[in-house]
This record gives sequence, structure tokens and C-alpha cells, in this order.
Amino acid sequence: TKVKFSMGAEFFHCVGQHVTVQGFTYIMPWLAINEKKIPQFTKEEKIEVSKVELHEGNTVPPEYLSESELITLMEKNGIGTDASIPVHINNICERNYVQVQAGRKLAPTTLGITLIRGYQCIDPDLCLPDIRSFIEQQITLVAKGQADHSGVVQHVLQQFRQKYSYFVKQIENMDALFEAQFSPLSNSGRVLSKCGKCLRYMKYISMQPSRLYCSTCEDVYNLPQRGTLKLYKELTCPLDNFELLIFSMAGPEGKSFPLCPFCYNNPPFEGIDTLYGTTTTGSFGKLGKGAGMPCFLCPHPACRHSMMAQGVCACPECNGTLVLDPVSAPKWRLYCNMCNCLVSLPQGAHRIATTQEQCPECGSKIIEIDFNKKTTPLDDGATLHTGCILCDELLHSLIEVKHGKSFFKRLGGRGRGRGAGRGAFKGRGRGTGKGVDRKMSFRDF
Repeated sequence: TKVKFSMGAEFFHCVGQHVTVQGFTYIMPWLAINEKKIPQFTKEEKIEVSKVELHEGNTVPPEYLSESELITLMEKNGIGTDASIPVHINNICERNYVQVQAGRKLAPTTLGITLIRGYQCIDPDLCLPDIRSFIEQQITLVAKGQADHSGVVQHVLQQFRQKYSYFVKQIENMDALFEAQFSPLSNSGRVLSKCGKCLRYMKYISMQPSRLYCSTCEDVYNLPQRGTLKLYKELTCPLDNFELLIFSMAGPEGKSFPLCPFCYNNPPFEGIDTLYGTTTTGSFGKLGKGAGMPCFLCPHPACRHSMMAQGVCACPECNGTLVLDPVSAPKWRLYCNMCNCLVSLPQGAHRIATTQEQCPECGSKIIEIDFNKKTTPLDDGATLHTGCILCDELLHSLIEVKHGKSFFKRLGGRGRGRGAGRGAFKGRGRGTGKGVDRKMSFRDF
């Protein structure tokens, strides 16, 4: 019995249950329906309100599907037949994708949820009923003689062959999700930086392969390998609001560069791999699964961490750009974003920064140096100086070119000293070789 009534502008209803025939519950009372008695009302009857209460609450998620509800949805979406539907449900239970709870409710397991998340990341069609429904429809048409059997088989095989090939190429996304979800380190990983999507802290899992995991968004972000990773002054990326990290390679000549976890995994600019030659394993060490875009490759015109802001001049060894190492003080230096070329800047300076100005002679970025008062090379004890490292005589005499380990053989046994290299220049402005102006050769590179 359902009774509807109104009070003011609000409408309410209540439902009562009364058993008229007990049926089999007469001898099986434990299955009997509980009665809920309500008074007898007549239409248009007015009743007195004895008490008004206001209850607050929150929305709750829907109940898990029962077996009968799942069967109804499968039939509605054209998945399976009367004979195959029970087999499908039994398979997902045996494979531990779901667990049967009280009331025959099917609760998804962590394995099942992670599997679906992985499919959604790679190919959402694989976890939607459309493909299976289409196949069932084609089978029905074959049975009715309205479709060619061999044509349907070939079409379906070709469709799944293409999806399988694409899935295999993107399998690292599934691997990363499983690693983060099931690795015990995902529970013990330390909090490092904020996610730009949910603004919650992500966990840094240091075990190889190192990665960031956002438990709220359930996203995994691959990171450069074989180095140390720290939060970069709580600065954020202007593109996606993710907190920047600073990655430092091992060794005295190891580079340090900032990166945005999201941009690194999802380069926001097209053609980064083509323009800058980023690879999974580059000359500057293995960056990670599917190396993407650190800040030293970012062409963003306004971001102060990008290559456009921190790049100084062309590399003398390759087609890369020499970029200012942001955390190299007091041993300031430039490094190439493509190879292992290093250029030492004046040591012991309080501050070295790039400016917005360019050299009118060579087009390189003008840098600003605040020298140490006790060791300043400037006249009258001045400390602030701006200039081009290629065209300014003072700055050019204070820089020194070095190379990474991969250049040892090129140096012909000269060790860690100031290697000349192809088209490079000697450190501190001392030229070698007859009739060769090494400063000019570097300037015109």
C-alpha cells in the first residue's frame, strides 16, 4: 500500500506491506516477508502533523550488481546467449575479477578494477559492450542467412588483429598501472609532489623503474631513471598545474634539469620527438619508459623553466642547445639538451641567470652574472655584469668546455680536460692550432 500526501508545497509518500496469502512461507517462516503496517487512510483525508524532523545525509554509491541484474544488462546490450551468459559470469568469478558477496552481489576486486582501468587507458572499446554486441548481431544474421559467414569471420578477425597490435604497442601503460597498484611500495612510497588534476599529493616509488603514483586519480607517471629526484621549490607548470621536480644525474658531471611529471609523460607540443630527437635511451642516460619532454626541451615561450627561457646558445658538438643548469651553484654551468657537452661558467658567482635580451652579433642569450665580491674580475670591485658568453671577451675568457663520459675516446687520452671536439673551442679562450680562431668557429656554429 502506497500513500501520498502533501504538506505546504512539499510532497511525501510512505509504503506499507501486508501479507494476504502466506503461501510456502507458512511452512518456511524464515523466508516470510516482514510486514510494515500503516493506518488506513481515505482520499482527501486531512491528518494532523505531530512532529517535523530534518535529517541530513550524504549521497551513497549504488549497490553492486546482483547476478540477475547483470544478466538483465547483458541481455539488454546483446551480450551472450541464454547458454553463454552463465559461462561468462562464472569465468569472471574464477579469474578473480569479481567476488560473490551476500545477496549474490558481484563486487569487483582490485585486479578487476585495475584491468578495466588499463583497458580504458589504452582502448576504451575493449571494455564497452559495443564490440561483443556487434559480433552477436552478425552471428544472428548468419544464422538467418542474411550475412555471409566467411565475410563476418574475416571482418571480426581483422578488427581484433588491429586492436591487438595497437594494444601490444601501448602495453607499458597497463604494466605501469599494475606495478603501481599491486607493488607493496605503492603503500610505502613517500609523498613527493602535488597532482595537477586533484591537487592531492602523489607518492614517489623509488624502486626501479621509479615512478609517481596518484592514488586519487589512479594515474602513474614514469620518471627519469638512475638519478635523484626532488621537489623543485614548490614551483608549478603553467600548462597543467603539476608541481615541478628537479632530476639530478649521478657524478660530478651529471646534469640537473627540472621536469613536469605530466608534460614528461604527455608532451603538450606536437613533434617533440621529431624536433629534438628524444628517445627512450638517449646520450644523457635512460630517461624512462617512453621518454617524453623535460623542461629543457619545452618550447613554451612564456614559461621561465623552458628551453626558450633557459637556453643560451647552440651546442658546438651537436644540433642541441646549451641550457643553464638551474641548481648548479656555486659551480655554475651550461649543458646541452641533446648530448653530454658541458660548459663551465664563472665559478663562485652568487647568481647567474638568463635575460630576455639576445646578442646582436651571434643571437645568443645574454646572461647576467653577480660575481663574488672577493673574487670578482671586474674593475673597481664591481660585481654585476651582463654579456654574451661568445662575444663578451671577459665572459669568454672565464668559461671552460667539458664533455661527458661518452666523449672520452674522442679526446684521444686527454682525460677530463678541456676537450676541443668537433667545431668546439678551448676553454678559457686559449686557442690551439695554426690559423684557427676557435672562438669564432664556435660563434658561427
